[in-house]
Amino acid sequence: MNSPQRLQGIIPPVVTPFYNDDVDYDAFREELHRYINMNVNGVAIGGSTGEGYALTDDELRRLTEIALEIKKNNFLVIVGIITDSTYQAIRRALMVKDLNVDALMITPPHYLFNAGDESSYLFYKRLHERTGMPIIIYNVIPWNTVSTSIIRKLAEEGIIVGVKQSGGDIHALSELLINTKIPILTALDDMLFPSFTLGASGSIAAVNTLLPRTSIRLFNAVKAGNYEEARRLHEEILPIVRIVIQQPDMPTRIKYVMNNIGWKVGYAREPLPQFPSQDTAGKLMEVAYKVKELEGY
Repeated sequence: MNSPQRLQGIIPPVVTPFYNDDVDYDAFREELHRYINMNVNGVAIGGSTGEGYALTDDELRRLTEIALEIKKNNFLVIVGIITDSTYQAIRRALMVKDLNVDALMITPPHYLFNAGDESSYLFYKRLHERTGMPIIIYNVIPWNTVSTSIIRKLAEEGIIVGVKQSGGDIHALSELLINTKIPILTALDDMLFPSFTLGASGSIAAVNTLLPRTSIRLFNAVKAGNYEEARRLHEEILPIVRIVIQQPDMPTRIKYVMNNIGWKVGYAREPLPQFPSQDTAGKLMEVAYKVKELEGY
């Protein structure tokens, strides 16, 4: 990535198509072509929406290779690293180092424990030292949140180039925007409107994956000061987020909706269910009709 300031706009965290638990790389290629043609600013591979926690190293590398093969100029390819130790994170990052991705999007270790602020600092510092790659903190782990003070220190030392702020806390997002000078990308799916209004440079959120065109319209409306239009879009997005995104089986739900509006994105990898329950499926079909209307399918 030539400049951290390129970290802006709508960057969908794309889903990974699985069929019988195998990655369908052809379907993934088709998925990326569609996003490129929608003029999003880039894609994030192997994040939570992409079930990155369930991918092997080889699968993540091949998905990354495909994205880089078909990307256009100024189209960002960001790779998610979701592991539980510094060693694992470094090893996985080095698996894609030679591919020249634009940035790594790295969660702090997430299995139950919290080693504290100093260990969070050292985690990202070690990654930077060993890989030399641009790092975005994926600040999503509720019991291991990277504090604003540590993020500020990492930013000032040039260890990180941005933050994907998740976790549902708009107060933390606001604090980061005030106290850091690096790009802050919102992952608050139901709060894109206030996030952009507060100054978030863009978004890497599951709702961008499902509603890319609508997310772009919302982002552009805020940038243009058209807050009436932005609020209207926010109110259209909110119920969709509640039903699809803010649920424990989100990958199952988002793929079900996408498959029913003309995408070919396969199913979630087990143990997540491949199909929602009958009652949930009915609600998701209602969402699918609304998504088609908003996205202009």
